[in-house]
Amino acid sequence: VGAGPQAQGIDGVTAVAWSEAEEVAQLQRMDVGIMPLLDLPFQRGKCGYKLIQYMAVGLPVAASPIGVNREIVRDGVNGALAATPEEWTKALDELLGNARMRRNYGRAGRAIAEERYSVRANRDQVLEVLLSAAQRRAPK
Repeated sequence: VGAGPQAQGIDGVTAVAWSEAEEVAQLQRMDVGIMPLLDLPFQRGKCGYKLIQYMAVGLPVAASPIGVNREIVRDGVNGALAATPEEWTKALDELLGNARMRRNYGRAGRAIAEERYSVRANRDQVLEVLLSAAQRRAPK
């Protein structure tokens, strides 16, 4: 989704234009969520939001072990970390060839997304920050 020309000509891959209205449905039609990254300073600072989105809809994930991806992906639990082309090939072959593994990783990923990244899981921290900011701005 949104990959544009980068996805052209890859067997089994269909490039789809991103749409806010269709985003969740587009994610739900996927088999595996991927987040390949180069090991460069900009990529090391990425937040992993794409992985969390994949996990939230119950997808297994495969990602480069760059930056926060190493914390989000629990290798062998909710997906696979892959650094080399050979590791990517192995991870994707395993995931695409094993529906049970995809389901198990997807369920584990959904649980991780709910327990670590959901609004419910972070509600108290967000509320504390907002209340603290409001108190600092209150007239004295």
